[in-house]
Amino acid sequence: MTIGKNAWRWIGRILAGLLAALLLALLYLTLIVGQPQPKEEAEAAPQPLLTASPRMNISAEADLYSLIAAFPVPVMSFMSGSGNLFVSAESADAAWQGGFGRIATLYWQTEDGYPLILQSIYPASALDLMGRGDYSFSGIAGPALFGHASVRMENAATVRVHTVTDEGIYVLTAPRDLAPSLSALARSIQLFTVTE
Repeated sequence: MTIGKNAWRWIGRILAGLLAALLLALLYLTLIVGQPQPKEEAEAAPQPLLTASPRMNISAEADLYSLIAAFPVPVMSFMSGSGNLFVSAESADAAWQGGFGRIATLYWQTEDGYPLILQSIYPASALDLMGRGDYSFSGIAGPALFGHASVRMENAATVRVHTVTDEGIYVLTAPRDLAPSLSALARSIQLFTVTE
């Protein structure tokens, strides 16, 4: 009889241990499943398209202020003291997805007379507004443009590097002769905005 009582005690202890292990496993499972999961980053809302506005043309560097002030995002330009000479600039709307995007094009030239073109394009998703041309991707990485990696493309006459930020698309186009100087040119470029 004592053996039977001891067997039932052992069976009871084993069952109690199994029940405790099962409850512990359920507790852990509840804690893991019930733990808040990190929220996925919400996609940025698309930038609003623009309504049509008059084309703006300027021929004096001092007038860049008004072009930059009228542009919806920062405009890419050379810093003062870069050694490059301002030629002219324009800002124009371009039809895009049932509304309008905007392109600011600044024409500069080096001290040696090589033409340089800087474009700022709004919105940042409007890669088509950059223009395809006959460019092909280069096997060489583009220089950083104001801290952002760039893509380098080439055709027979020019080299073009561009980067896309949250605000816009920024493009530098230079003659192929200036390809070895792209990094130096990129270091003298920054984004300009007018704050009220």
